[in-house]
Amino acid sequence: MSMNTAAANCADVPCWTCRRRRLKCDRALPICSKCTSSRRPCLGYSKDKPLRWTDSVASRGKLMGKKEPCQEQYLPISRVLNDPALQDLSPSMRDYISYFGQQCCQEYVLYDFKRVNLFKEFIRLIPSCPGLCHAVVSVAALHQAFRIASAQCNEKTMAYKSNPNEVPISQWVDQVHYLPTYHDALYHKQRTLSFLRSEAYAGCFSNPDGVIASMIMSIWFELMDSGRDTWRYHLLGLREMMPKRGVSSAHFRDGGLAADLPQMSEYFDTSYAVLDIIGSTFVKTKQPYQPLFPMSCSLDILKRSESQTWTGCPSTLLYVLSLTNAAASSSHEMPPDLIDHIFSHLRHFSPMKWAVTGAETHYMKPRYQFASIWQAAVEIYARQVLPIPFESDVFNEGRISNSLSSILDHLKSMDPADVHLKGILWPAFVIGAETQTMSQRVLITGVFGHLWTLWRCHNVTNALKVLEKIWARRAMEGSSRRWIEYIYEWDGDWMFI
Repeated sequence: MSMNTAAANCADVPCWTCRRRRLKCDRALPICSKCTSSRRPCLGYSKDKPLRWTDSVASRGKLMGKKEPCQEQYLPISRVLNDPALQDLSPSMRDYISYFGQQCCQEYVLYDFKRVNLFKEFIRLIPSCPGLCHAVVSVAALHQAFRIASAQCNEKTMAYKSNPNEVPISQWVDQVHYLPTYHDALYHKQRTLSFLRSEAYAGCFSNPDGVIASMIMSIWFELMDSGRDTWRYHLLGLREMMPKRGVSSAHFRDGGLAADLPQMSEYFDTSYAVLDIIGSTFVKTKQPYQPLFPMSCSLDILKRSESQTWTGCPSTLLYVLSLTNAAASSSHEMPPDLIDHIFSHLRHFSPMKWAVTGAETHYMKPRYQFASIWQAAVEIYARQVLPIPFESDVFNEGRISNSLSSILDHLKSMDPADVHLKGILWPAFVIGAETQTMSQRVLITGVFGHLWTLWRCHNVTNALKVLEKIWARRAMEGSSRRWIEYIYEWDGDWMFI
């Protein structure tokens, strides 16, 4: 064999499996000999680092990079699931799953009445997917840990007759780390990561619906726990999994194990689309934003998100946000009419028309406020990320659909008990970044106080911390720079929902 022929049968770089095992790779094509002899899956020679899940249960702090050996604690909840398919689980796991169905699921959709809550349908997938069981339990345990820690801090505060809302966040955060429920959350998170890693190595998914549901639950775990960075790995995995689902699902159905959930496929598409759009807003991406679904399908998918997901954002506005992300990240010169096209969509959207469509009478006013808040936030965001000169008419205050003061009035008048409050974290952050005066920022801080009371999770507190950093920078530098540039400079990938 000539030297040229030998070189043609060799890759230029070692395979990713040998790199991770720190072995010398023979770079043979299509897979190296070491992977063949050890019967390990060869991860190939691509330039892009392949996705993988690790056993690390924490992305920061003392537990970063470590495994949590803790065994689950038994925390009795009054009602235990009676599903025969779940009776082999421990009492603790059944209680956490029951807690998930009763307490968590209603927070993951905007409206939880007269509609199928597809998060509850995840429970039906558990018997055929043990990994999903650990994902659901981890989310339920973390949710419960945050509420227990918050209640304990409030009890201590009330003993001193002070305001519970003035409890330093650091106090309850420290309290969380000592709770058995928090250790249960980390333990089951590790089990979920092990399951996802084994599925990724296998290549053909044993239960595609269960794998996708586990990824969605893992994203929720990371959003609750911080909202920074780590959720992107699961979203990337979800993006890679979605196109493969059809083939894997056919194989899965042939085995006679597929669950009869006709709406689940639609929900997966909808959930991914929303996470992908919102998750692309505060990320300084290296690659251009490319929606998984063609624009012709996006509106139908996003329309379902109004009832099936937690944001409840009007589909037209999510569609505009998707167009904005694609335009802002494109490496090509922007067509001159594209910006006008985006802002035309915004100007022609009517919050009132949206409010009166498909809603009970008593929801019309809060739906109008909700849609107006989202409309203003999407427009503010578009003006931040699109290459528009400051002197452009688009930046003229009169071009904004609703003035900042009127939008702040909508935020101020929202009832803290209103179901729509759970869907305004992203727009509240964007509008808050745009505020100029101390009184406006005090109002935004109050809104985040209501969101904190509702969610009790790090995502809310981190969003407020980032806002405070933006306010501090603008106080020093003025308004000569776009605040989105500060977020890019701080090198954090945030998702605030």
